[in-house]
Amino acid sequence: MLEDTLAHYIGANKDQINRLTRMKQSQVYSDPTYQAWVQQMDAGALHETLAHARAAYEEHLPQFAAILSTRYGMSNTPMSSFTLGNWLVGFLQYPDSISNLSKMHQRIPQEAFREMLPEMIQMLDDLPTGREGWQRALALMALPLVAVRD
Repeated sequence: MLEDTLAHYIGANKDQINRLTRMKQSQVYSDPTYQAWVQQMDAGALHETLAHARAAYEEHLPQFAAILSTRYGMSNTPMSSFTLGNWLVGFLQYPDSISNLSKMHQRIPQEAFREMLPEMIQMLDDLPTGREGWQRALALMALPLVAVRD
């Protein structure tokens, strides 16, 4: 279950995750618990290990894009290892601007997020350093995307 996965990588209990995923996306971004989790992240540490995360994404994102195309009929997805890495670092440096992420991903079916998010997080399993921080950051950034759409 996705909520178990998110709770594990975020370091939260499942009840907190369930509460947030039942909220509207815009409400998740302003929720004090969610904001506290974001503020606890170390953007500097992620920035220092950005090259490792990009390399992991570079290796795995083509397969991810193929699955989106096959299962959900989506092609021309603009996500790259560079973009995803930058979004995660930027998310922590400028958390107020990340609320636009939900609007930018409206065309992606929520079932795709729910199904594929654990795989995206696992793309980072082999990072030589910073794995836990990167996985937590991705789980936090994606959490509102699996909540109720506005």
